[in-house]
Amino acid sequence: MKKLSIREQVTLSLLWFSLNFETAALLPVVIPTQLLLFVAPGGVGNAQQALALGWLSAIGALLALLIQPLTGLMSDRTTSRLGRRRPYILIAAVIYLAGMLALAVAPGLPVFVIGFVLAQIAANVGTASYQGLLPDRVPAGQRGTASGYLGLMTILGNVGSLVAAAVLLSSVSSGPGLAAAVRSGAARYYALGAVVLVIGVLVTVVGIREKPISTVPPRLAWEERARATRNFLDPWLAPMRHDKFRWVFLTRASVMLGLTIFLTYIEYYFANVAHVTNFVQSTAAVALLALGGAVIGALTLGMVSDRIGRVGIVAIATGLMALAALAFVVAPHIPLWPLGLLFGAGYGAYTSVDWALAVDSLPALGAAGKDLGVWSIASNLPAVLAPLVGGLVIGGGSAAGISTEAAYRSVFALAAGFLALGAIFVFKVQEGHPNRLRPAMN
Repeated sequence: MKKLSIREQVTLSLLWFSLNFETAALLPVVIPTQLLLFVAPGGVGNAQQALALGWLSAIGALLALLIQPLTGLMSDRTTSRLGRRRPYILIAAVIYLAGMLALAVAPGLPVFVIGFVLAQIAANVGTASYQGLLPDRVPAGQRGTASGYLGLMTILGNVGSLVAAAVLLSSVSSGPGLAAAVRSGAARYYALGAVVLVIGVLVTVVGIREKPISTVPPRLAWEERARATRNFLDPWLAPMRHDKFRWVFLTRASVMLGLTIFLTYIEYYFANVAHVTNFVQSTAAVALLALGGAVIGALTLGMVSDRIGRVGIVAIATGLMALAALAFVVAPHIPLWPLGLLFGAGYGAYTSVDWALAVDSLPALGAAGKDLGVWSIASNLPAVLAPLVGGLVIGGGSAAGISTEAAYRSVFALAAGFLALGAIFVFKVQEGHPNRLRPAMN
């Protein structure tokens, strides 16, 4: 596999910008803001809205648990003239556009939920097929560099998404004009997202050449085992039998659980604990500060990790995020900028090497689409658990007479604990030379 040029690296990673532009502000900012119209209207961040947000997040994550491994598995064995991965990227784009339209014009909760489900289906089909494309094209010696580009595009997509949400929803505040401001701002956000998505998909489909496989590959070891035992779960369990993959999986699961708890409830935290009137802009401001800190090391640390390894970078990164989350618990009125930058420095460092560490841990690259889909469960399962845990803590606290402020602080303490646990798990990963392409033996 030949070394990739800078132009090829940018082309290969650009769709991460589009995908993150669609999703970064969705659950932390846009969806919670739109829920104010459909669930317990007149309140902001109450227990009913927090529970509804938790259930929506859980529905999306449950879809991801099924869709990403299945899409990866199918794409590994697809013989289309467009290649293995690009057909699914195109299908995802069409579904995504339909979902965003429904979210933008939803007159009530049923249409809003349908739009959300379509968007989640599309996001997972697109992500699963796209993340399989990268190990197909990136040489082993450039995985850290490619991971750095991926991290940079992820952060830039997050920045763009949050800036767009902050600007387009800037007029949303508690009061009689809230409904009109939410509807107008959300519609413009989805329209802009549709344009960004179409550009990213076109660049990927036209700019990246896949060599189609002419025949379906022979059955792999885990397929034979699953066929013989009729065990539907075997394709998902196979990579977990390898120690390195298992510890990388647990590291990511812990980090993403803490991160998802933190991001899901940050907007309602500002409304109910910090008592900020313009809670939407405050949420976006913290996220932008974090992303500003993340940009600094995203690309360079990915490149450096090809030489010095990735475990130490991940441990330090998760530790920094845990400290920032803990500060929200013990000092809720501390100035935002140092916390945002501290969290961002950790997030950028983690993002810069996360994908490379995952690919290094794959048992075999011949089943990269399927195994990376399994690895994605480490993000998707926490996305199911985090909103449910947070919703139960807040709702249970309300039922028990505990103040809303104390309940939100408890949620953020949980987030800090899970992030710290990720820093501990990663030290179990035994680093060695990155694996080269070899037959899938898992």
